[in-house]
Formats: sequence, C-alpha cells, structure tokens
Amino acid sequence: MKIKVLPDTVINQIAAGEVVERPASVVRELVDNAVDAGASDVFVTLESGGHSRISVRDDGCGMSRDEAVLAFERHATSKVSTIEDVMTLSTLGFRGEALASIAAVSKIKLRTRRSEDDVGAEVTFRGGRLVNVQSCSWNKGTELEVEHLFFNTPARRKFLKSPRSELARIRSWLAHSSLGRPAIRYRLVSDGDEVLNLPAVMSVKERAQQVFPADLMPVALQEGGLSVEGMVSHPGQALSDASGLVIVVNGRLIVDKLVLRAVREGYDSMLKDREYPVGYIAITMNPEDVDVNVHPQKSEVRFRRPDQVFAVVRGAVLTGVRSIRRPMATARETSVRELSIQPSYGVSCAAPAAPQLLRDLTVGEAVAAPYAESTAQNVARSPIPSRNEIFPRESYQASFVRDSHRAFRYADLRYIGQALECFLLCEIEERLVVVDMHAAHERVNYNRIRKARAERTLVTQKLLIPEIVRLSEEQVVSLMEQSEVLQELAFEVTQQGRDEVVIHGVPSVVSQCSCASLIKEFAVELVVAGWRERLEERIDHMAARVACHASIRSGDAITKQEAYALFTQLDEAELSGACPHGRPCVTEFSRDAVERWFGRDR
Repeated sequence: MKIKVLPDTVINQIAAGEVVERPASVVRELVDNAVDAGASDVFVTLESGGHSRISVRDDGCGMSRDEAVLAFERHATSKVSTIEDVMTLSTLGFRGEALASIAAVSKIKLRTRRSEDDVGAEVTFRGGRLVNVQSCSWNKGTELEVEHLFFNTPARRKFLKSPRSELARIRSWLAHSSLGRPAIRYRLVSDGDEVLNLPAVMSVKERAQQVFPADLMPVALQEGGLSVEGMVSHPGQALSDASGLVIVVNGRLIVDKLVLRAVREGYDSMLKDREYPVGYIAITMNPEDVDVNVHPQKSEVRFRRPDQVFAVVRGAVLTGVRSIRRPMATARETSVRELSIQPSYGVSCAAPAAPQLLRDLTVGEAVAAPYAESTAQNVARSPIPSRNEIFPRESYQASFVRDSHRAFRYADLRYIGQALECFLLCEIEERLVVVDMHAAHERVNYNRIRKARAERTLVTQKLLIPEIVRLSEEQVVSLMEQSEVLQELAFEVTQQGRDEVVIHGVPSVVSQCSCASLIKEFAVELVVAGWRERLEERIDHMAARVACHASIRSGDAITKQEAYALFTQLDEAELSGACPHGRPCVTEFSRDAVERWFGRDR
C-alpha cells in the first residue's frame, strides 16, 4: 500500500476521539473556553442529555467575525504563542483543538459579539465543513450550539450512555469544576428544567458549601510556595470509590492518583481499605511547577516536585482530621445534592469474637481493668467521681449557648443510658447524641498502642501458662512470616510442630484476654505482596485488631461513671470521631429529626 496524507476531515475526526468522548467532553471544552474568555455567567442547556443538543452561552469578551471563523482551525488559539507559554499557563484551554474536534463530529453554530462591535457574527459548521458565515444581532459574549453529536460517526454514537446518565455526568462535572472559579455563576438546564444553579460567591469555601453537604471540616496548609486548602468529610461518610473527592490545581479540575493517595494517608487510621472521603482539595502553586500538557483532555497533570505535593496535601488533611471528634450528622440532615456524590453511611466493623474487658475507663492516671458489671466483684474499680460532682446539673444547663463554631466535647454530653447493649444515649442542647461504646473504646486503645510504640514503652506481659493455638500448616507459615510485626506489637509467639504455635507473651493492653482468636485472625488474614515494604501500614492494621480485642464489646454492661470516664479519654484522644477501622464513634440527631420520627412535625 502507498503512503498518503489523510484529508483534513479524516484527521479531525480521528483527533476528535482524543478530545470528544461524550456530551460531557463537549460541555467541558466549551465551558473552559467561556471561563478563559472572562465570563461571569455560564449558562448550559441540554436536550436529551446532550445527545440532541448542547448549548453553552457566556457573557465573556466575545470574538470578531474573522476570529470566529479562525477558531475552528486546528491549533488556533489565543492562549499561547511559544512553548514557554505552556509552562506558565493561567488559562484552562491552550491546545486549540477543541472546536475543530467538536465541529468534525457534529453540527455546530457559533454566535458571538465583542462590546466594541455593532453587530455579532454567526458561523455554522457541519461535519467539519464551513456552511455559513453571516452577521447577526447578539449581546456581548458567545454562544456555541452543538447538535447531533457523532451524527457522521454512528459507531461512536453507539457508545453513548443513556440521556439520564449523560446528564448526571455533566451535572457532576459542572458542579465540581465550579470550585476552581467561585466568582462565576453556573447554570444548567436540561429539557426545560433547571437542574443546577450555583450563584457567584467570594471564596472556594462558599462554593463548596453550595456543592457538598454541610458536614465537612476545613483543611489548610502552606509550605514552600505551595498552598493547600479544602474541605473533607467525616470518615463515616466515605465512599467506595473516589468520585466524591474533587481535586483542583490552579483552578483546573484534575484526576491525580498522587493527591488522592496523599488525602487517604492524611486520614491516618480512619478509613477502611478502598474507602475514599467526600470533599475537595484545592492546590495553588507556581505554574512552572506543574505541567498541564500531559493529556489532550487536560484532566491530568505532572508535578515537578511530587514529593512536596504529597507531603503538604497529606499534612493538611492530617492536621484537619486529627481534630475530628464531633458527631457525624445523620443522613437526613446532610443529604448530598444530586451531583453523583452519594455518601454511604453506617460503615460496618466486625465485632470482636472473644470476651472483652472494659479497660482504662478512669479519670486521671489511675488505671483499672474491670470486667462488665456482672463480674466486677473480682476486680477493684478505681474511684471515679460521679457526674454531678464534676458537672453540677445547674451549671451544665446554664453553660450551653448555641454556638455553631463551638468545638464538640464529649465531656459536655449528659449521659442518659445504654441502649441495645452497645450504644450510649446522651443529649446536648437540643440534640440527641449516640456513642458507639465499642468503637469509642477501640479508638482510645488504638491510640494508646500507637503512642506506646512511638515511645518504645509497649510492654509484653508474660503469660503464667503459655497458650497453645492449633492452626493449619499454611496458617502457621503465614503467621511466622509476620513474626517481625508480632514483635513490634509485643507478642511473643513461637512455632511448635507443623500445626501449632505457642503464645508466651502478649501486649499488656490485652493481657486479660484470651488471645488465641486474635492470633488466628492474624494467621488467616491475607498477607498482601509487598507488605514488608509497607511495614508500618501492616503494623497499624494489626494494632487496630489488637485494640478491637482489648475493647469493651457489644453486650457488655457499662456504668454511668465508666461512660463519663470514656468521654474524658475521648476528649484527650486524637481522631476520636471514628474507630481505627473508619466506623463513626458518635452520631447525632436534631430535635426536629427526632420529632419527625413520631410525627410531631405535623
């Protein structure tokens, strides 16, 4: 076969495959152009989810008649002139491919006018061919109307999702993208119905409050010329994918695995495997330190100093989540706008299998390790002041003035009682607060273990009678491969025969528990390849299981004094809003919500 040069129409249709995948791709490119044109109001209209028609209208600077025609040429752009300009970009678009690519696979009409022109210009393309150029009456700004996307490439059209699916994708992208430009008003109308209206605001934080649920916590950090700010959700609202986390770099909406991993690590022990928080992270940095010319769709970037970006993002998130101790608001009160962000509540955590001890629920340095009330006669409890001695009821009621900025404190809760043998019912102001006693105690114990490891004070308690645990041969091999981790956690375990191990010593925090079931858990857990390179991660994971076994479990009784002592320790603990597995420790219900349960709002 002879080598030949392809016609421009074929070249444009092939190139369009890199830029235009679906209606959302068209909206993204046209909205980016509107933002670059200095628009303060962007209005998107769809018919059939963009299958039939897409219109993007703005009040930007507009174009002259000649520029309107030239804009459809490949690589025609006003954004860059030299390769050096690409490294200092402040605009969203710059490649000059979008309009040519869209025009190659649709019927497109552009209407535009500059403020200094008396009349506007109207340019029409069909399948990449210029059909008409004429003058028109038009307000300042530009409108691009795209009809019958992929009409001339039916094979591509078959890959489009349903109109409803395409609408959801466009709505989600538009809302997320608006975080990068809060001073612009964004509107979206689909088949005559307004589905999104985001008025212009002064800050990214205000825009985030329009887009995300109210129960978000701020994160911020500046270091080395790099600034990170954002808002992220309580770990109890985490999703099973990353669709709810928005990443913006210098106002550009991107997808980046490095930043995503930094955010997850910033949550420390509060997220389960394959869980991702809801919220946004906005990174501002020198344009020369980020390369945006990585992908035709401009959704990926490359950082010059990725280690710095990772460290600052992780540090910002970690600083924010360390203060989490407030209750997670109920789903009814923090329903997420329909932007394809659907938090999953009630993340489960396996209950411990062995009998647990209620440990260290005391005030001050005194430590006790009593069993539940039924077996308390065997263990002397440390004296704990009654609630009335610590917080007289009169001062308790007088001290509360509703203040949305006031930090939540467990010590301010008024304990009511234990429900379903697991949940501690409390109230504060006009809210019902429920504390999961196992999750809360697990957090306290986990923090103690981590602190003891860091300070090299994690003590091994020798067993008077060594405990023999029978396992399969494979399980023995798996367990002994993790001997380094077991030693870090103060376990002394040796192999005895092919299918038995002997426990000689255990961490003091679980010294009064039977640790056979815990050792069996370690033996049967899948040891992921490469765990030695991530030794700390493995140790943390196993420490969480140790903390779980050392904590009071569902079904155990807890006294009023122990409940208040637990609240005191939670106030002193970092990350006390969730257990080490990411399950919420505390949630709350407003008085209005409780009254709705009983129909008192009618």
